[in-house]
Amino acid sequence: VKTRILILSDTHGLKPQDSPGGPKGAKGTPPSGYRYPLPEADVAIHCGDLTSNSNIPELEDTFSMLRQLSAPLKLVIAGNHDLALDRNHWDSVVESLEARGRIPLPVVEQYKRCPVEFQRIIDAARQDGVIYLPDDGVYDFELGNGARLRVFASPMTPSYGAWAFQYPRGTYKFDIPAAAGIDVVVSHGPPRGVLDRASNGQYAGCDELFAAVCASRPQIHCFGHIHEAWGAELVTWKKPPPSDDKYNSAAAPLARSNAYGSGPEGKKAAKAKVARFYRDKCVPVDITSAGRLSLRPGEQTLFVNAAIMNRYYRPANVPWLVDIDLPKAG
Repeated sequence: VKTRILILSDTHGLKPQDSPGGPKGAKGTPPSGYRYPLPEADVAIHCGDLTSNSNIPELEDTFSMLRQLSAPLKLVIAGNHDLALDRNHWDSVVESLEARGRIPLPVVEQYKRCPVEFQRIIDAARQDGVIYLPDDGVYDFELGNGARLRVFASPMTPSYGAWAFQYPRGTYKFDIPAAAGIDVVVSHGPPRGVLDRASNGQYAGCDELFAAVCASRPQIHCFGHIHEAWGAELVTWKKPPPSDDKYNSAAAPLARSNAYGSGPEGKKAAKAKVARFYRDKCVPVDITSAGRLSLRPGEQTLFVNAAIMNRYYRPANVPWLVDIDLPKAG
């Protein structure tokens, strides 16, 4: 069943703009393709960093945006900025602030209420098809178009600063079932070596996540987290997996952050491409059997870094709109 999926991430509490010019008063903000109305889809996926500072107005704005999307089902995970959704971490942060005594008691009490208010916002959004996926795991959905969607979701990322949903590198196991027919892996962070290069030149992705995705070979793996690595790559997995080839793949870039510069096709063509992205408010990709790319299930995976914000926390990027073949429900 042909199914259209709208993918975005790292909106950090910012709603789509009402005009192409970006947020009012933001100097140097490039024209924004992140504006109302976003494209229609059968499913929308937000890959985390729903907020910037984990405050209630930011989460309210994000869930208000999600509720308005023209998609019957909207799937959401948390990111490292969404501290109040990681209850144990949030409680330790609030306890530390309270112990220092440098923050007024009313503010501390407001912080303590954040997890409850966050849950209220999440619960209220379910009536509009917004489903928050709180834990690592497999989730099955029957879609309005008659398709079945099987997702593995995880908010976890390698430790970097005092953020939420983190683990020391090399210590976390992503239990993505290798033979369970996972259609889409949704994580906040990228796998190691795929759309994960940070502005300091380091590859910030996770080795264990890459290995788990390699074993599962979903049709799509979508994420965000590394703003400057926005883009998509269609990966063809090598077979059989050679033991000395850590990454076991060959990638074909579809669009990347450097598309905003000259790009391999020349400056004029790159500008025309970006103008089209902004006009359409998305990058369309068709990996159905009848599509231009025609993904080969089990042999290929489309990796998508869907971060809306650039490295300066401005909405310079556009969402992805991916057409995919899914099995019939039932």
